[in-house]
Amino acid sequence: MKALIALHFQNDICHPDGLIPFAVDRSGPAPDLFLDRSRTLISRARDAGWLVAHVHIAFQLDYSDLLRNAPLFRAAGEFGALKRGTWGAAPMHGFEPAPGDVTLIHSCNNAFQGTGLEGILRERAVSHVAVAGLATQYSVEHTVRHAADLGYVVTMVRDCCGSANEAAAQASFAAMAMLARIVTLDEIEF
Repeated sequence: MKALIALHFQNDICHPDGLIPFAVDRSGPAPDLFLDRSRTLISRARDAGWLVAHVHIAFQLDYSDLLRNAPLFRAAGEFGALKRGTWGAAPMHGFEPAPGDVTLIHSCNNAFQGTGLEGILRERAVSHVAVAGLATQYSVEHTVRHAADLGYVVTMVRDCCGSANEAAAQASFAAMAMLARIVTLDEIEF
């Protein structure tokens, strides 16, 4: 069984009016192309019978669960972003979970941390996971590393991973090539 882990396709992170300015480069046509490819990836994974796990990052309205040990986490509070139950924390249009999908919420980078994702994958006898989403060098890379450590065969879908820092994203793909198969949407095996 295969699964797709779709990370942080949320309004505050992806939408042009979102409050997080550094997750994806919103200039030019690149973000729309990335988002279109990512929607296609999710659709194809569903059609192929994969488990689709949407992992969203969201915080209590008072940010009582916000980690404050790193600038990345503190920024969410400073921008007033990703509050549970708000438009900003909701899935971006076209990324809403479908029946049969799994939706998990966490307050950190790693899709496995505090979500129960490992148990869900084990329960469904998943052996292969593909990872896509935002941001490449943070949440995607952290999730790829953890999945590999858990023994999953991991694929990282490079044109369905977003980042506002192209150099950091390219470094992430190069580093993750020792832990995962790095492919484009057109190269992934469904």
